[in-house]
Amino acid sequence: MTTPDKTRTEETTPGIVTAGVLQLRPTADREANLAVVADLIDQAAARGVKVLQLPELFSVPFVAPMPVDPDYLVYGEPLDGPSNTMVAEKSREHGMTIVSSIFEKTAAAGVYYNTATVFVGGERRLDYRKSHLPLSFNFPEKSYFRPGDKSPEVVDADGIPVSTIICYERHFPELARTAAVQGATVLGIPIASGNGYSRETFDLELKAHAVFNCMYVLASNRIGAEGPKEYFGGSSIYGPDGETVATAEDNGGDELVVGDIDLGQLPAKRAFSRPFLRDRRFALYK
Repeated sequence: MTTPDKTRTEETTPGIVTAGVLQLRPTADREANLAVVADLIDQAAARGVKVLQLPELFSVPFVAPMPVDPDYLVYGEPLDGPSNTMVAEKSREHGMTIVSSIFEKTAAAGVYYNTATVFVGGERRLDYRKSHLPLSFNFPEKSYFRPGDKSPEVVDADGIPVSTIICYERHFPELARTAAVQGATVLGIPIASGNGYSRETFDLELKAHAVFNCMYVLASNRIGAEGPKEYFGGSSIYGPDGETVATAEDNGGDELVVGDIDLGQLPAKRAFSRPFLRDRRFALYK
């Protein structure tokens, strides 16, 4: 894995880029899920997508409810396991940046992470382990995963500064701001969100990240019933003016959502109409 390149200039900022998010209904069959996602990635390439976001733990069921189910641990896989191997191959084949999300099994016995990986042209450029973990009946992640200990980073994806945070972390504005301060213009968020959480608040929070940080947010959610959980979908691309660039059906199935994002406008916005990063006053933030 290479060290993320955080050096950016306005002269190298791309203009209009086609982005995509996948909305999925994964089954218990990882191999079948990977085949579905591989086909959707091919469809994305055919539609000119350059940056693609996958949902949280896209190739397997989500974490089981309490009490902890040791049988669920069979879904753990290393960073170079079957899920990321497929994504890397498709990223290389199509020259596409893809943000993956897996149930990471480490070499240390019993140590697992919820991990997002950014692939650029087939190269694994950034691994980010979810650092903020929820604990509830439907989402007992603290019982399955260790928290990551690094803040979000930014990788130069063919001229596009891309960063990622994971699902529950969208409730913590410090993380998206950390990515923006490092120059990120695209924030990918793999998500598994459903019953017990407001669909309206889901949109509101993600739009807020896009507006406050003057960036584009790619949010990919799961959909459908899975045990006691019911995921509502709503996978979307949000822009810096609070606009929804593209969105999936709330009650649909597997879906590819595509929209054009204008990265060329962001330097001027950040300098003049949205100078929030410039005007921060650190001495006042205790």
